[in-house]
Amino acid sequence: MSYSHFFYIDSNDGLESACQALSGHGQVALDTEFMRVDTFYAQVGLVQISDGQQTYLIDPLATDQWQPLIDLLTNTEVTKVLHACSEDLELLHHWLGVVPTPLVDTQVAAAYVGHGLSMGLQNMVATLLNIELEKGETRSDWLQRPLTDSQCHYAALDVALLLQCYDKLAMALAEQNKQAWFVEDMRQLQQPKADMLPQEAYQNVKNAWRFSGADLYRLQCLAKWREQQARSLNKPRNFIVKDPSLIDMVQRKPQQMQTLSQIQDMRPSSLRRYGKALLQQLQLAEEAISGADVSLPATLPQPLSKSEQKRYKRLQQCLTAVAEQHDVLPQLLGRKKELLALFERYRQQQPWQLPEAWQGWRSELIEQPMQQVFNQLGEAK
Repeated sequence: MSYSHFFYIDSNDGLESACQALSGHGQVALDTEFMRVDTFYAQVGLVQISDGQQTYLIDPLATDQWQPLIDLLTNTEVTKVLHACSEDLELLHHWLGVVPTPLVDTQVAAAYVGHGLSMGLQNMVATLLNIELEKGETRSDWLQRPLTDSQCHYAALDVALLLQCYDKLAMALAEQNKQAWFVEDMRQLQQPKADMLPQEAYQNVKNAWRFSGADLYRLQCLAKWREQQARSLNKPRNFIVKDPSLIDMVQRKPQQMQTLSQIQDMRPSSLRRYGKALLQQLQLAEEAISGADVSLPATLPQPLSKSEQKRYKRLQQCLTAVAEQHDVLPQLLGRKKELLALFERYRQQQPWQLPEAWQGWRSELIEQPMQQVFNQLGEAK
């Protein structure tokens, strides 16, 4: 069998027929190819779907009636199988307003059964099916037309063997008594993720933790403006203004274009297009601060000191010990972000509270030992 054989769908009628055929299967493999070089939002270039026998390459530049695909993606009788799906989900949610339901991620399944945290598709196919895939189109321009034969074969292979891989992974999950954990995680994964609020964008600016009070409010205003511009213009944040420029503006508080031109990493093009708007944002921030009618944002967590790192490590060690006891990777049991948030509660002398992401099966394994270590840290203060 030629695993790269495919049907190229470049019409609305063809899309409707393909989706109708696919909806008769209990599970289908799904992938997307997209470009995100100079845009804020990913631009879809191709959608690949396979039922394990027939593979369809759907051209989004040649079709515009998407209801059949939306119906397939939300058909609860058809499980959508993806690999490393976070970017695919983000794209589909922005583009079509849906998240595939139900869905499973073979990369997560592989991690649960002992194949490492971020197993690539090529490695997974080689390991599980003993088939070597050639990968030669990773950096392709998926918006070009016509697509080359090489691009189409590459794209088809991304889904043609995925169902076979998932069958083997599902068997391993059942054998290792981890199927229920995986299913619970997949239910969480298919919940639509709310977009970050523009007023919260400052939290992701590098070195924002160095500021507090009025300066942090100035950064919040600048980062909020940049976020809104990036979304409305569909441009990457750094194409508008870079993080170091925002930090330097807060520190130097420029009031004139000449001073603004001396800001770190300020490109001449950004100065011409956005200079007046940036100065206006700074002025509005100053007026709000001087008017005392503003709610200042809370200070962000600072990096851990050496002594704090030792205490934080005790939480890490507890997490690792529980993970080893239940034969699961520590990163699947609890992520670093969640562990740091828990440690921040200790720093702020707040009572124990199980992180929201640790509800469900994780709480049964980790809550009691982790709470014990958390309380011991507080007693040792």
